[in-house]
Amino acid sequence: MVFKSIMELIKGRDGKTLNSNPVTIDDYVEVPIKIHDDGNIIKIKVCELDDYRDATDISVMVEAGYIVIANTINLDRDIDEDYAKLLAYLKDKISECNGTIIKVCESKIMAVPHNVVIEKLVKEPEETSAAGIKNEEE
Repeated sequence: MVFKSIMELIKGRDGKTLNSNPVTIDDYVEVPIKIHDDGNIIKIKVCELDDYRDATDISVMVEAGYIVIANTINLDRDIDEDYAKLLAYLKDKISECNGTIIKVCESKIMAVPHNVVIEKLVKEPEETSAAGIKNEEE
């Protein structure tokens, strides 16, 4: 069944072999290619933070302009003195290039270059927005 359908594709429905003449290069339309400006591209790397070599790699990537998300041990539960020294080393290396380290969750940190600003979104309390709607209705 499958073989017959493949043969029909190759030979055609009437059993005759399809003649496919090659298309000349002049028949193709030139498609414009959009070139991306490297200044507008956001580069993100994801890696592990297990030792000092990883910390050095992360600092080099941040200095090159990458945002780096690093998987760590559970910082709330499993952190020990050696890992704290590793994080301090990474913080010093990142601060040399004016970068920042942010704890994303209990097992991830994010290292960002100096030109990235991270702000926390502050929501208005529900009571104030509900009171404002009541005053508008009256």
